[in-house]
Amino acid sequence: MTYQPENERHMPRLHIDANAIAFRLEALARAGLCPRCEEAVSHVTADTVRLLIEVIGLYDALYLARLESANRLAAMHAALHAASDPNPRVSR
Repeated sequence: MTYQPENERHMPRLHIDANAIAFRLEALARAGLCPRCEEAVSHVTADTVRLLIEVIGLYDALYLARLESANRLAAMHAALHAASDPNPRVSR
């Protein structure tokens, strides 16, 4: 089988920029906020960081699941192709 990039399955694009989000959160942390606002913002910031970590972790898990699935599919195709081969090669 030849490599055909047009047939390659791609990961869905992750539509977040983790570096940009981290930069904005750092800028928010440096902003001079009133004590009342600072408490609220710190909770939102912590929640945002946890969500970002979770999204990236889930995206990595999706990548690994897709890779495992592709490897299993390739193995099944190879096994089916080998089983249907009229001239099997026997190693001695």
